[in-house]
Amino acid sequence: MPSPFRQRIERSVAEAESRLADADALEKTLQRLCADEEISEPQAVSLRSSIRNQLDASRYILRHLGAHLAIGAVFAFDVVPLPLGTIARVSWVAGNRLVESARRDLERARVHSGGVLLIAAVPWLGYAAYLLPLRRHSSELAFVLANHTWLNRTGRTYEQFLARSRSPVRRLGRWLVPFPGAPRDPAA
Repeated sequence: MPSPFRQRIERSVAEAESRLADADALEKTLQRLCADEEISEPQAVSLRSSIRNQLDASRYILRHLGAHLAIGAVFAFDVVPLPLGTIARVSWVAGNRLVESARRDLERARVHSGGVLLIAAVPWLGYAAYLLPLRRHSSELAFVLANHTWLNRTGRTYEQFLARSRSPVRRLGRWLVPFPGAPRDPAA
């Protein structure tokens, strides 16, 4: 029988993943982005047409992004003066890399890359570390999910956050979540 802590983590991961993969909620986010004139109607139509297929194709990455968001929920009100969320995220990435490498599933092992590990080690930003492989797989889905998650947590879109941010934050944020239709970075 799993421990109560493990049950809590598993429940949090499942809830976070289901919120991320909710196509109807993502549709509402697209409507909001259109209403706020962050994207055009043709861009919204294009994103709408591909989002369900991209959700299905990105299920493995979304599970791990959901896990990082669940880690944030579990350790959000931790009173211990240690970076437990950061430790948990880094352990999650490294552990999954080892497991998938041992299984000789190199495609899945690449999801848990060194870049994801480095981003996971950064306080607060680390919760979004799996946006890195998601943007490689589907930059459109990464864009919609970033806006959806930011909107749910802050009441503002990711685009509004970036517009009000200082230049270094804006550059990093746009690198992590490219605008749909923007030229792809060959280094990404």
